[in-house]
Amino acid sequence: MNCAIAYILTDLQRKNPTYAPYRPNMARGKHGAGACFLGHLPSNGGPATPDMTQHTRPMDPRYRIPPLSALNAFVAFARTGGIRRAATELRVDHAAISRHIRDLELSLGITLRDKTTGGLTQAGQTYYDRIAPLLDGLATATADMRNRVAPLTVTCVHGFAYHWLLPRLYAFRKLHPHMEVQLRSVDASAAFHISGVESTNHAQIGYVRDGSTTPEPRTIRHMAIARPPVFPVASPQCIQALGGQPHTTEDLLDAPLLHEEDDTEWRRWFAAQGVQAATIPTAGRLWQAHITLAAARAGEGIALGNPFLLGDDLLSGRLVRVQPTQTPLKATPLGAYVLRASEQMWEKPSLRTFRTWLMEQVAQEADTPLPPPA
Repeated sequence: MNCAIAYILTDLQRKNPTYAPYRPNMARGKHGAGACFLGHLPSNGGPATPDMTQHTRPMDPRYRIPPLSALNAFVAFARTGGIRRAATELRVDHAAISRHIRDLELSLGITLRDKTTGGLTQAGQTYYDRIAPLLDGLATATADMRNRVAPLTVTCVHGFAYHWLLPRLYAFRKLHPHMEVQLRSVDASAAFHISGVESTNHAQIGYVRDGSTTPEPRTIRHMAIARPPVFPVASPQCIQALGGQPHTTEDLLDAPLLHEEDDTEWRRWFAAQGVQAATIPTAGRLWQAHITLAAARAGEGIALGNPFLLGDDLLSGRLVRVQPTQTPLKATPLGAYVLRASEQMWEKPSLRTFRTWLMEQVAQEADTPLPPPA
C-alpha cells in the first residue's frame, strides 16, 4: 500500500494496537490505477461512501441476549411455579412456554428447569433472581415512556386471591380507575424474591404461620393485615355420613381429616383446643388449603379453613362448620396474612392507595359475623 491514507492508518495501528481501521479498497478510475480510498466509488462520480461492512466486528457471543419472548416465558414460569400457569398468565399455549424454556436452556448451555421436581434448578433460580428485576425495570421504563403509570402487580397466595381478593377488585377499580392492578396467584411457599424482590411496582400477600422462624429480608417492609380464626368445615353430606356433628373435639381424631402438605395445621389446631394427639390421621394430603377445601366441598372429609378462604361457602351451604356438641371450640388463629413490598415501593402512591383500601376491606370482613354451625 503506497498511498498516504494507508500509511496514516498503518501508523495509527502501530501506535495503538487496539485501533481497528477500515480496510482500504483499491480502485481504478479517475483516481488513477491503484488509488487508495476508504469506501465505495459511486457510478456517477460522486463522493465515496464508507464501507462499514468491512469494518464491523462480530459480537462476542457471551453478550448475545436471548429473545425477549423466551426470557418472559422463563420468568413467568419461575414466578407462577408451573408451565400451564405461566401460559395462562402470558395468554399463550403451554407448549410455547415449554419450547421457550428449552430454547433458552440450549442458548445458555445450562439446565434451568428441574424435570424431577418441576421447579427451578439452582442455576435457574440464580438466573431468575438476576433477570427478573431487569425485565421489571424494562417494563417500568416502557410504561414511563408511554406517559402512563406502571401497573401495581400484587402476587398473592392462591386461596386468598381466588376466594377473597379477586371478587373485590372490581370495586377497587371503580374507585380508582386511574390505577391498574395485576393480580397473580403464587404458591404459599413462594418467597418474596421469587416474585421479583427488586420490582419497583410489586407487592405480595402471603400467609405466615405463627412461630415461623424465617426472617424478613432487611430490604422488605411488611405488615400483618389479618389474623383470621381457623376452624374445621365439611360438606353437609360428610356430616350426615359421620352420623351428625361429633360429640367432643377428640372425636375428630376418628374422622377423615384432610391435610395440606403435612399435619402441622391440624396438630397446632388440636393443641389450641387442648387436645394432645400422638398422631393425626389423614384422609389425604392435598398440598395447600384451597385444595383441601375443594376436597371438603366434594364430601371427601373435614378441612381447616378461615373466612378468607371460604368465600360464600358457608352462606350458600356448600360447607358447614364442624362444631362438637359437648365441647365448644375456641377461636383459634394459627397465622396471619402479611403484605410485603420493597422499601422503595412501600410509600409509593399506588401501594399506599391499595394498602388503605385493603385494610378497609379486611375491617369489613372482621365486622361480618360467621354463620352458626349447622
